[in-house]
Amino acid sequence: MTVERTDVLVIGGGVLGCATAYHLARRGRDVLVVERGQSNREASGASAGTLHVQMPGPYFRAHYDQGVSVGDRARLAATDQLYAEAARRWRTLEAVLGADLGVRLHGGLTVAETAEGLAALERKSRLERPFGIQTEILGVPDLRAMAPCLSARLAGAAYCAEEGFANPLLVAPAYLRAASSLGARYRLDTRVDAIESRAGGGFVVHTPPGRIGAGRIVCAAGAQTEAIAAMVGLDLPVQPHPLQVMATERCAPVLSPLVQHGERRLSLRQTPHGTFVIGGGWPALTGDATGPSSPMAGSITGSARVAVDVLPCLQRLRLVRAWAALTTATSPGNRVGIIGQSGRAPGFFVLVSSGWGFTLSPVLGEVAAELASDAVPSLRVEAFEPERCVGEGRG
Repeated sequence: MTVERTDVLVIGGGVLGCATAYHLARRGRDVLVVERGQSNREASGASAGTLHVQMPGPYFRAHYDQGVSVGDRARLAATDQLYAEAARRWRTLEAVLGADLGVRLHGGLTVAETAEGLAALERKSRLERPFGIQTEILGVPDLRAMAPCLSARLAGAAYCAEEGFANPLLVAPAYLRAASSLGARYRLDTRVDAIESRAGGGFVVHTPPGRIGAGRIVCAAGAQTEAIAAMVGLDLPVQPHPLQVMATERCAPVLSPLVQHGERRLSLRQTPHGTFVIGGGWPALTGDATGPSSPMAGSITGSARVAVDVLPCLQRLRLVRAWAALTTATSPGNRVGIIGQSGRAPGFFVLVSSGWGFTLSPVLGEVAAELASDAVPSLRVEAFEPERCVGEGRG
């Protein structure tokens, strides 16, 4: 017997699911969120909290530095308009949600250690500028003036004024509170075991507490997306991608902007309390998409080495914590993820990021709500529809 009914069921209580629920509730939709554990306990809450806008240097080198096809340019335009709009949304998100999210938009530096590395950042800046991502190339004097604590060996940086960071422990809960205040319901510790498609439309979702009747589903289940989508017959290229983050002891404030590296794995920020949070895509260990992730010794030492090379004062600080987040990856050339409805499963909408979901959450949540409400999306996301992404991530 169906024990509960809802217009739209959101599967996943991370930042994307909670943002989607908020925007659905704002539209007056009857929405229910189910989360297999506790909200914000997986990738969203364990992220480094960085708000990246400019394309990461290593990503540019891998996918765009050797030339850009017409198809690549179209996807890049679609990608950068999402990042540019997300940056604008982060400026006002605390006021919109009525909550302190720890947002600090002090700009971001992508640093280079060599002249060749700085030249690559210049090429990257020229590529992104027409699509709304504004960066300024800084030579050594300007970089030293902006961040004198950084290594004197650096050759320069690309500076983006829109970048910064937020507290990942605060954002998803704020979205969920705001959604609840608008009438959204949520069920924690509620695992989805099976989904049946109804002949006349809609779904019956099987969970341990009972069945849920839903007119539509938005799947924002992170690393479980592939398994959930398979329940409605979709084969999506979504793979678990465990990444590691570290934190140091506190010290006096020395670094305002977000820092990433143009050639090596690094993201670095100093919190208002003085702790340095170090990330950048270093791999972590995990058993499978359902098991807990854990740090790797090699990633701890490798990440620390790069961080000290860029910010030498870190060598005087102790690492006090390292943890892992089970993020998701889709196809190698996709920096957004998969968003939209598949023609093979009408009423089932996919919302999964490809590594940068925290940054994009203010826009992806709204677009997902628009799509699930049959509204014309405010931003173009056709390049990331399920049909276009299926096959890209398969070897």
